Amino acid sequence: MSSSGSSDEAASPSLAIVTSMQIYLPMLLVSVIAFELLRRPHPVAFACRRRAARTASTLSSASFGFLRWVLPVMKVSDDAIVELCGLDALVLLRFLRLGRKLACCGIILSIVLLPVYATADWTSSTLDMLDREGITGLKPGDPRLWASLLSMYVLSFYTMHLLLLLAEYKAFVRRRHAFLSKPDVQQYSVVINDLPRSLRTREALTKYLKYLFPTSLQAVVLSVECGHIEALVASRELFRMKLEHALAESATSGDRPLHIVKTRGTAVDAIEYFERKLKSRNEVIPIEIDAIEEKQRVLYAAMTDETLTDAACVSDHHYDDDDEDASRLRESLIEYHAEWTQPSQSTKQTRTLLKIMRHSAFVTFSSLQSAHIAQQLLQTETPTTMRVEAAPAPSDVVWENIGVSRQVRSTWQYVSVLVTTAIVVFWTIPTAIVASFAKVENLRQVWPSLDDAFAKHAWLLHAFQQFAPLGLVAMTAIAPVVFSLLSKREGHASTAAIDASLFIKLGYFQFIQIFFVSVFFGSFLTILDNIRAILDTSSFMSFLIIKTGLSLSLELLRVVPYLLSRLYLLCAPQLTRRERSMAWYGLRPLHEPGELQYAMLLPDYYQAVLLTLTFSPMSPLMAYFGALFFTLSEVVYRRQLLFVYDPNVHTTGAYWPHLYTFVMTALVVAQSTLLGVLSLKQAPGPATAALLLPVLTLLFHLHVVALYPRTAANLPLLECCRLDVLRSPGATFPTTTYVQPALLARPPLRADYAELGSARPRGEGIASESSSSSLVALYTDYEDKDM
Repeated sequence: MSSSGSSDEAASPSLAIVTSMQIYLPMLLVSVIAFELLRRPHPVAFACRRRAARTASTLSSASFGFLRWVLPVMKVSDDAIVELCGLDALVLLRFLRLGRKLACCGIILSIVLLPVYATADWTSSTLDMLDREGITGLKPGDPRLWASLLSMYVLSFYTMHLLLLLAEYKAFVRRRHAFLSKPDVQQYSVVINDLPRSLRTREALTKYLKYLFPTSLQAVVLSVECGHIEALVASRELFRMKLEHALAESATSGDRPLHIVKTRGTAVDAIEYFERKLKSRNEVIPIEIDAIEEKQRVLYAAMTDETLTDAACVSDHHYDDDDEDASRLRESLIEYHAEWTQPSQSTKQTRTLLKIMRHSAFVTFSSLQSAHIAQQLLQTETPTTMRVEAAPAPSDVVWENIGVSRQVRSTWQYVSVLVTTAIVVFWTIPTAIVASFAKVENLRQVWPSLDDAFAKHAWLLHAFQQFAPLGLVAMTAIAPVVFSLLSKREGHASTAAIDASLFIKLGYFQFIQIFFVSVFFGSFLTILDNIRAILDTSSFMSFLIIKTGLSLSLELLRVVPYLLSRLYLLCAPQLTRRERSMAWYGLRPLHEPGELQYAMLLPDYYQAVLLTLTFSPMSPLMAYFGALFFTLSEVVYRRQLLFVYDPNVHTTGAYWPHLYTFVMTALVVAQSTLLGVLSLKQAPGPATAALLLPVLTLLFHLHVVALYPRTAANLPLLECCRLDVLRSPGATFPTTTYVQPALLARPPLRADYAELGSARPRGEGIASESSSSSLVALYTDYEDKDM
């Protein structure tokens, strides 16, 4: 009996939390000390933004003593964050701030709730300390349940106050308008999708837009089918890299390397082979580009001119039979459509030529007013054509998705929804098993023989208690890969839109798997007998502790990028400077961190907000762990954004509308969970009063979505006019900004001769003087042959 009693004591939820704290909080402390010892001797790993002028800032170039960077980093203003890191970075940091404020509200409420719960007449004298400090220990009908309800009211109104009245959404609108006011080409451009057949040439679309915007149209660029040119450009880049590699290898070894031609199975001189291939690509690419442009000119000449007279070419408007001009125009349109119904030889040729034209175009204006009017105008009464939206930054365009037809996009979006739903639904099975059988009491019911093992080896019990939160963390590691592939195929025009789509999928996935399954299925063996099975907050507290101690330690020390960079150095070619600076199968050098992956990061913090809102009124200790997680996360990611990750100042804040929706969903889930617990506690008064909370939240949500999303999407026209006057006579941008990169690849590529003399073979030092001189001779030979 004594051994069983000691085993039960060891299995208590409060002891599980203490064990988690003893493991992961010292881990975080050790990581901080190690970081402080390593960051100054190794700025290439911990201050990557210093490596280039385009990424460096005053703060990232400064030197700080032990932990003396914390205050300067925390004092960086929101304006500076937007300027140095981009709007998406500010959205992340403000969301962390929002979570911290919600957790602090829960801490203040705990000052009242903890004494209220602690002085209750508990349902059992053997309750664990964690249960005594929460709603699970209250008897059915206990008047103290009113305190839980009032706390949820306070937390709900405070959340809505933060989101709107205290300027979270209003601040986002201001930041969006400031971003839309910038004098960059992105702000002056739009992308038109699903163009009608008659406007799929540059001349035709220019004529149409000139009719609408006669004085402010600057550039019209239609996307074309040029996959064969893109393949040629990619192969040319590959041949240049292989040629540089062969030249450097020959200069290092003194021998001319060989290359095996797979189609012939013979070995040839690598330098001569790749220089011929490079020269061939340099010659054929301009010819192919000229052929594409000539086809566009022939297509325009072959199209019916009557369809380009005015905006009627994209309209199915019903004309008045009494209007003679309208009748003539209608007849010409009927004749035009008849040509396509009963095609002549020239029409068949036009149809063939039309296949090279995609369904989208980029349009750049010289005034903000025209750019925003174009986005808000209804171009045609047909809902499936002429959809206008803001253009992404040129570096953010996903060219393979530009011009994809509406049918293809719709098909892939439906497939994405079905696959995502299937993953979410079927993944609940392994998640439920992990969440259920990782709990000690459930394991004992299935395997009673484990009692003896736990009694003899108490450390086994502590180890098993960590499996549930670790299992929840591990179960979310696979889904991002599949969701990322699906998001890329949905036809989004920019990487920002792809990342936002990925974030939505991951947000719902984590909500269903970590919260819903764990709460309502995680203890299915005992849920009917004990309400504590529903509110097993110890696993969620341990989850936050793990995210605080383990995840932040890995992020601060950059453990994962370091391991991947070691793999990169072992496997990737490193002979030339170009090879050393390029990614290789997704692997990067340690000093090339790339941008912060917000889509992968934000779902974790949404989950933490959900746990804070749900359990703070029912288990007040949750708020303390939430506050610790959000506070330390803000410190760590402020530092990483300002010192490590590459900035992207062209981000549009695409995550905030989805974050707002998720917070509203979390609030309703928290209120509904409390309502269910109050019902199970047989408290009709508090349960009835709790019914009002979701209704008020829904009304608040409807008010916000009716006003602010549309306001944030566009810049007010009066502000556009004011800025246009200040910037008169108008902005000018290169007309080739939104031309597909393959169509700009006319200039020939040449090997980077100057850098190959300092090539460093793996395992050796810098090339010797004799190697350098022989390399120069090879350069000369190559240049003579190329001439």
